[in-house]
Amino acid sequence: MTTVNPQLLNKAIDHIDRDRLVKLVMDLVDIPSPTGYEGDVARALNDVLLQSGFDSVLQPVGDERYNAVARLQGNGGGKSLMFNGHLDTSFGPEQAHRGIGYQCKATLVDDEWIYGMGSFNMKSAMGTYITAVEAIQSAGIKLGGDVVIAGVAGEIEKSPVNDIEGPQYQGYGVGTKYAITHGAIADFCILGEPTNMMLIPRHCGSTWIKITVPGHLIHTAWSEVDKNAINKARVVLDAIHEWIPGYCERNTLGDFQPRVNVSAIEGGWSWRGARTPDNCVIYMDVRTLPEDLPLKAYNEVRQMVATLVKDNPQLEGTKAETFVTVPGTSIPDDHELIQNIVRAHNEQLGVAPQFGVETWMSDAAHMNRYGIPTVNYGSAGRIRGGGGGFSTHQGEASHIGDMLDIIKVYIQVIMQICGVVDQ
Repeated sequence: MTTVNPQLLNKAIDHIDRDRLVKLVMDLVDIPSPTGYEGDVARALNDVLLQSGFDSVLQPVGDERYNAVARLQGNGGGKSLMFNGHLDTSFGPEQAHRGIGYQCKATLVDDEWIYGMGSFNMKSAMGTYITAVEAIQSAGIKLGGDVVIAGVAGEIEKSPVNDIEGPQYQGYGVGTKYAITHGAIADFCILGEPTNMMLIPRHCGSTWIKITVPGHLIHTAWSEVDKNAINKARVVLDAIHEWIPGYCERNTLGDFQPRVNVSAIEGGWSWRGARTPDNCVIYMDVRTLPEDLPLKAYNEVRQMVATLVKDNPQLEGTKAETFVTVPGTSIPDDHELIQNIVRAHNEQLGVAPQFGVETWMSDAAHMNRYGIPTVNYGSAGRIRGGGGGFSTHQGEASHIGDMLDIIKVYIQVIMQICGVVDQ
């Protein structure tokens, strides 16, 4: 691990521009960018990165969607560090709440909090990346290795299914997977997801499964309750909820257990009440431990369904299929990247960082599978009312002080990993 000259480090930290950070984050939040419509924010980010001295390009992902991928060339001799962040925002038409933090308009509260769609997940992170690099540049410090910033499209957990398709449903890493196969490479990567400055070296994988229960399409006048697909699906739902606790107990990592969510049910036609549904489809999200592959979860569900059909002949023809399969991710706690962050966190904030395992998914899964060691570590994740997490009432918000704190850590990590050219 490279030792950083304390005077140079303090010089860079002294050049952190708070006003610049706030403007960057608020400007990005002001640009709507739900999944599938990241073009405008990618273009704006690309302009900022070019103005900041990066070699930056727009990568066309398709359907007017872009990644903004930038590289600040080092002078040689150091390792390279990427900062990755998604440009698409978490919520869309399915989100019922409409508090201040759900608006695509940044709002500054008490000169301490930035509210607005994407401020939490994760445009604030993009602001911290850029501000950290600009502080190093403003201090006149030359780096040995490269710094890469990748603003990517399509990270949010969404997927086309059945007849539902289009760019607004193309998430789960489409931008990052394109980026890292088209030039966005580095020795290490920090992904500034909203972890409240916890280190998350590992997180769950995700397997989305649909279970189709066949029915009997017929007029109400001749219908039979036992043949109605929705009524038959009740037996499957009961079995699923009996299966979930055992699945979670069998899959543990210390005190951590993954989760299972029955996410949607489809059956029948609301506008045709005089007909029984020809099928009822149950959708599940089964989270898997970081080291497990999606096939393990799928096989468990498929076996559960097969046993259920054997015991309940009226369910004949019921089948389980996968439509999203993303493995989890993990790097060891003693990895070089982790140790660099631990050291910088300790020295800048005066305390050791906490470690955690998360149930949510991030693009770290794809980065690590492509051989770029990646950890989730970001400043957002604190609620204004106290504690960590997310406020479903107020929506997204990020604390400016937390962003400034993590910028100090990022600066030190950059200088440790990339190395500093003799001044």
